Amino acid sequence: MDIVLRGKSDRAADFRPGWKFFNLLCILGLALLFLAACQPASVAEKDRTDISKDSTGQAGGESADDAPGDSAPLDETAPDPLSVLIAPSAPVVGLRAPRDPAAPEPIKIALLLPLSGSAAGVGQDLLNAANMALFDLRNPNIRLMTFDTASTPRGAESAAAEALVGGAELILGPLFSSSVSTIKPLAAGRGVNVITFSTDTAVAGDGVYVMGLTVGQQVRRVMNFAYRQGRQAFAVLAPQSPYGDAAVENVRIVTQELGLTLERTMRYPAQLAPGAPELHDIAKALGDYAARQRALDREIRLAKEKDDPASQAYVRRLEKLDTFGDVPFDALIIPEGGARLKEIAPLLSYYDIDPEIVQFIGTGLWEDPSLSAEPALVGGWFAAPSPQTVAGFQQRFAAAYGYHPARIASLAYDAMALAGILAQQPDEFRFSRAAIENPDGFSGYDGIFRFPENGVAERGLAVIEVGPRNLQVLEPAPESFAPALN
Repeated sequence: MDIVLRGKSDRAADFRPGWKFFNLLCILGLALLFLAACQPASVAEKDRTDISKDSTGQAGGESADDAPGDSAPLDETAPDPLSVLIAPSAPVVGLRAPRDPAAPEPIKIALLLPLSGSAAGVGQDLLNAANMALFDLRNPNIRLMTFDTASTPRGAESAAAEALVGGAELILGPLFSSSVSTIKPLAAGRGVNVITFSTDTAVAGDGVYVMGLTVGQQVRRVMNFAYRQGRQAFAVLAPQSPYGDAAVENVRIVTQELGLTLERTMRYPAQLAPGAPELHDIAKALGDYAARQRALDREIRLAKEKDDPASQAYVRRLEKLDTFGDVPFDALIIPEGGARLKEIAPLLSYYDIDPEIVQFIGTGLWEDPSLSAEPALVGGWFAAPSPQTVAGFQQRFAAAYGYHPARIASLAYDAMALAGILAQQPDEFRFSRAAIENPDGFSGYDGIFRFPENGVAERGLAVIEVGPRNLQVLEPAPESFAPALN
């Protein structure tokens, strides 16, 4: 019995509280108090957190720690209506100026780019270029908020909604015109202007500014130059594509403005396979090849009816020709590039559209040093930003990132630099339409530019010739929009 009692006594002793037990209770109590303090008051209150943050807890690459103090408080009973458009997405990390807690409220600029999806490579180039400009600005008060459009209009809509909810004062991007159309009403509803990298002029206006190098800018510049060189009659050979449509329309407008003639317009399917016989037929039709062959046969017959030595010598010269007579135009505009241009140009020459007589003219798609290897294109003209400044940007980018970017990357640098200039204006004026539409314009790696009321950038471009070894500047880009003095 004594043994049993001792056993019960020992087990009871195990449960008697000692000092270690009291310490454990104190620690558990403090932990429970801490958890209670951190617990939201209710589910509804949790749902009314700052919606500028996505499901990952970050807003467009911004630190979650910065977000709560950066945006105006929301109405607790009425969530921002744009919140329904914000889709959960992975955070996008972009360079931003360091935050000084003592500095005034940051100036928030949103950058909408395709950082995933089909255009992710170009989007990353644009982001890197914008970061270069942000670094050069050295303005710690600028907050660059980067959002991924996922290469789709729906992605752009979500990105724009998140940017606007997060307090963006200006939107740079997106890249595609379909995305611009999606975000335009959202930005307009908040009174926020958009500077897009698109080249589609149809989306411009009403607070949307087209930064891209448009075919209209290029056509106008090079046709004015050609007119001053005495070219009067124009023709166009263009693909059946939106780019071709824009080129043809701008040629028509400029010929009317300058009092020139548009003798002929021919189109070809943009998706023709290489070597397609249709291209031969188009080249023949453009140059009236069959009719000029018949004219040659007729001229030879007439000359043979005469027996004098001069007529006989004339016949010998005619027999070396393929056609007789010239085409009815002295300048031919070809808004095409790459392999298709290199296929078309020799066909035109083969079917007697002589580049020694007819001036071949291109667009910015001709900004390709490899065209010098095609004899029919040597001597051709086109308008583009100064090759020296473009090369300077490419070299700087390569030094910073270790590779050469897509050609349009410089647009993002210039747009970000422009935003930095506008950010220096008084609060109520910066990023306004009046500030963006400054008639004196701005200067960047792609030359001088300014935005008129219609939202399509006017640019100062150089006229460039395809040389036998490289591209050569015929007429340099202007350095200001001040009228030239004679």
